Amino acid sequence: MKKTLLLLTVLFPATLIAQEQNTMRLRLAQSFEQGGDWERAAALYETLYQSDPVNYVYFDGLRRCYINLKQYDQAIALIEERMRLQSYDPTLMSSLASIRYHKGEEAAADSIWQSVLRRDPKNASIYRLVASNMIEVRLYDKAITTYLKARSETGNQRLFAEDLAALYGALQQYDLATKEYCNILQVTPQQLSYIQSRISSYTIRDEGIQAALRVVREEVRRAQENTALRTLLGWLYMERKDFESAYEEYRTLDRLTKMNGAEIFNFANRAFHEGAYAVAAKAFREVIDRYPVEGRLPFARLGYARAIEELSEESDTTKAPSAIPQTETRPSYRGAIVLYEKVIADYPNSEVASQAHYRIGVIKRSRFGDLDGALKSFEAVRVLAINLHHVVEATFGMGEIFIEQNNLAKARQEFESLFRQAPLIRRLPGQQAFATFPDQAKERALFALAELEYFEGKTDSALSKLEKLTANIGTDLANDALQLQYFIQENRSTVPAALVEFSRADLLMRQRKFSEALKRFQEIVKMYPTALLVDDALLRIGELQVNLRQYQDALTTFRRLADDMPLSIFRDRAHMRIGEIHEQHLKDPQRAIEAYEQLLVRYPNSLFAEEARKRIRQLRGDAI
Repeated sequence: MKKTLLLLTVLFPATLIAQEQNTMRLRLAQSFEQGGDWERAAALYETLYQSDPVNYVYFDGLRRCYINLKQYDQAIALIEERMRLQSYDPTLMSSLASIRYHKGEEAAADSIWQSVLRRDPKNASIYRLVASNMIEVRLYDKAITTYLKARSETGNQRLFAEDLAALYGALQQYDLATKEYCNILQVTPQQLSYIQSRISSYTIRDEGIQAALRVVREEVRRAQENTALRTLLGWLYMERKDFESAYEEYRTLDRLTKMNGAEIFNFANRAFHEGAYAVAAKAFREVIDRYPVEGRLPFARLGYARAIEELSEESDTTKAPSAIPQTETRPSYRGAIVLYEKVIADYPNSEVASQAHYRIGVIKRSRFGDLDGALKSFEAVRVLAINLHHVVEATFGMGEIFIEQNNLAKARQEFESLFRQAPLIRRLPGQQAFATFPDQAKERALFALAELEYFEGKTDSALSKLEKLTANIGTDLANDALQLQYFIQENRSTVPAALVEFSRADLLMRQRKFSEALKRFQEIVKMYPTALLVDDALLRIGELQVNLRQYQDALTTFRRLADDMPLSIFRDRAHMRIGEIHEQHLKDPQRAIEAYEQLLVRYPNSLFAEEARKRIRQLRGDAI
């Protein structure tokens, strides 16, 4: 007994030491494996395997190393030795087939895989095992055949639908992929969002979305009451920007689900955000007329007014849908204002009234130049004080109007109220103060204050404010602040008088006094021909000439900037503007293409290059 205890006392520490050494070797081998150092990993795994041939972790690590080192004979011998230690193992057999395929023994590999399948032909897990090994060696067609054989043997025609869909998609067999996704959807409709995300991987291609639509339309024809399939079809129409077809699908969906207009309302909102204002207006109109649900009606009316406002753009007036009443078949901003005013009258002191007041203010300021009327509308938003976002935007709007009225002191008062995080709000009795104030609004207000200092020639104060905004590089506001900061610093040390004149001309431009601003910028170019800001002035001149519809003069200005200012950073933009003038204003597609092509030749890495390529494709008619 004493001898036995003594022997155990001697051997037990030795066993512990061996285990610790193996643990360290395993960690080191795994580290080499992760780093792609397969030779050193293999050496360690061989030592580990020799110490414990039964350990599966050591065996599998060594197998992986042999395969990655392309030492296929060693890998085969290793697996065959393992197979002698245990009874039939389909995992080992399938892995052996993969290695023989890597070695070039394709017939032998297929023979082994088929023998594995024959051994247990009703076991779906075996088919998954074999197919995954086939996928590993990129035998996608054989993997598909294996999955389909599983369906035939088991009698389950929906088996492996997701795996098959992924394989078909990878092989660009989009019809078959979509068919499998429809199979999944019919069994588990709650997976709709997931299926949409998978299908979206190929709907970006024209052939992909066409195939998906073709299959889903056929599935819907076969199962017309299946709402999940109809939802998928409506989504596909939206993806293809076929909003009219999507609208009809969501109308049917609304009827099948008895949603009382909710599906149509949701579609109208999505269509509006996609810029499909005509069909959005039609959908909102249907909700208003046929489904006037109390809680939804005011928002439908507001949405309809917003769609009419957007349709008031000249380019959209020919797209007005027939469902819009005759008085609005050519939507106008005045018509939109009437709709907003009706919303305000019917729902006073409400969220929709706040939005309606704000939109009226925007229209009166930007479309009619009715600054006093716009001020009243923005002030009404602040009196209601229902939505902080509307209050903040209305306050910014008032500040901009005061700039246009050349009342910089009052503009400063508005922006300072925002910077202090205390908008000028007169709350109604019983209303609570807003809990939070957006930091972005405070930064925008600081930038607006810096611009006021710049307009007034107070460059030191402007730079002090701009410096606080440039810490968070990458945001649009920080980039604008950097550009203004650099512009002031660059020019006040060279020709400060030119900078003062330029800032005054910029103020005139901001005040929409375009003719006066144009004259002032032209005088700057004549008076200070060697100033660094001449190219900035030419850019402003060109834009003002476009605004005043002096298109030929604008072309001359932009050509001068592109051809005669070799150090200017605006040359690529000038080429882009030349193309846009020919395309959008002079309706000369050939000249537009030439301008865009010249941009690509001269400035292939320009930020405008991708847009120029897109415009060329569209003008040639070969865009998808």
